[in-house]
Amino acid sequence: MSEEKKYPKIIAGAFIFNDKDELLLTKGTKWHDKYVCLGGKIEVGEKIEETLRREAKEEANLEIENIEFINFLNGYDVNDSYASQDNHLFFLDYKAKAKNSDEIKLNGESSGFKWSPVKEWLKMDKKRFAPYVYEVLEKLEKKDENFEHKYLLALADYQNLLKRTAQEKLEFVKYANEDLIQSIIPVYDNLKISLAHVDETVKKNGWLEGIKHVIRQFKDVLESMGVEEIKTVGEKFDHNTMEAIEGKGEKVIKEVRPGYKLSGKVIVAAKVIVG
Repeated sequence: MSEEKKYPKIIAGAFIFNDKDELLLTKGTKWHDKYVCLGGKIEVGEKIEETLRREAKEEANLEIENIEFINFLNGYDVNDSYASQDNHLFFLDYKAKAKNSDEIKLNGESSGFKWSPVKEWLKMDKKRFAPYVYEVLEKLEKKDENFEHKYLLALADYQNLLKRTAQEKLEFVKYANEDLIQSIIPVYDNLKISLAHVDETVKKNGWLEGIKHVIRQFKDVLESMGVEEIKTVGEKFDHNTMEAIEGKGEKVIKEVRPGYKLSGKVIVAAKVIVG
């Protein structure tokens, strides 16, 4: 007679966390009291999630949710297996959340249990764990670090977006009135020019004081909107803020037309004569 064929066993394991992000491991009596996760063989006709829920309930009285696949391991020749015929196991490991972590009641498959963060579990000697468990812990830690890194990157991008948006809003507010100001400035300049050429005999008239008052009002309004007049006469010629229409030299000797800045930005270049 030909020898009966044997096939690997499939084990579904649940790495269960509580609300404090602590991981539950139990001391498996079939694994010589080494730390293992809850789980067991998948029964015929049973879905993996059904196995995980059944084993969590049977072994520790736990209800679980948020089941998420984390690891597959082909465990061949598992020396610590609880039965010699089960030395070839496939481990399908899942992460889950306990809904009643304070209601643990162990059955005979475990001699004790412990909740601890993954980082703390990894500080323990590997020999205290069942063969495949430490490898899963390393994957969990790496996954958490990757998620944290991605979260920090996303957070930094979001904060930069907020800063850019705030800066753009500020820039918009600064220059939103530029078109209006551009249309006001020629009127303001013409008033000043007209006043500069008023005949001496007219300067005593009362209406002239009214014009001066209007000019002062123009000046105050423009300044309140962030407009400043560019200094020219006596200053060194600056091609960034001035336009030389006559003369050669580095010093401004006469202003032909005033120039203006809006919040530091040149909106009208001053026309000057240099010498």
